[in-house]
Amino acid sequence: MERIAVFLDYSNVHLVGHELFARDFQKWTTHVSPRRIAEAIISKRTQECELAAVFLYRGSPERFLDPEATKIFRDEQRRWGNDDLIHATYLPLHYASYRVTPKEAGVDVRLSLDLVRTAESHRYDTLILFSGDSDCFPAVQDAVKTTTHLELAAWSDGKGYPGNRIAQQSAKHRLRLWTHSLYEDDFWDCQDKQNGIAA
Repeated sequence: MERIAVFLDYSNVHLVGHELFARDFQKWTTHVSPRRIAEAIISKRTQECELAAVFLYRGSPERFLDPEATKIFRDEQRRWGNDDLIHATYLPLHYASYRVTPKEAGVDVRLSLDLVRTAESHRYDTLILFSGDSDCFPAVQDAVKTTTHLELAAWSDGKGYPGNRIAQQSAKHRLRLWTHSLYEDDFWDCQDKQNGIAA
C-alpha cells in the first residue's frame, strides 16, 4: 500500500481558506485540523494508500504580547501533539511596532528543507505539499528530482480560482504535478471542532 506524507504550511492553509470561504467570520474562529486536512487530501486520491505522517509548520505567538492567541495555540499544540501521525514544527512569530499583526519568520525555509530531505530519504512513496507560498517552489523543484513522488493540494472555489502560486509556477515550468483541489465543504468539514468555531 502506498504510504503518504502530507506537508502543511498551516497559516497559509488556514488564511487562504478563510479568505476564500469564511470572510464573514473573524480569523480566530476558523482553525482547520491538520489531521482532517490530510485525510481530506488523501481521500481525493484514486490509488489505495495510507496516511503515514502529517508534517505541520506554524508560527507560535508570544504569550505576553498576544495572550489570547497563545491560549488557542497552546490548546491546539497539546491536542495535536497527542496524535502520533502529526510531526509539528513551531517557530516564534516576529512582532514589530510598525506591523498590525505578527509575521511568520523561517517557516517556509524549514518546511522547504524538510520537504527535500524527506524526498531524498525515500521513507514515503508520495509527499503532498499544501502551501501557496511561492518561496517553497525551489524546494519543489529539488524534490521532483528524487524518485519520491510529489503532489500538491490547494483550495478551490470551483469557479476558476487559480489554486496557489506553487501550482501556477509548476505549470509555468512544465512540472506535471497533480494538484488535489479542496472545496468549501472540505474547509468546513476540516474545522477543528474543539475551538468553538463559527461553523
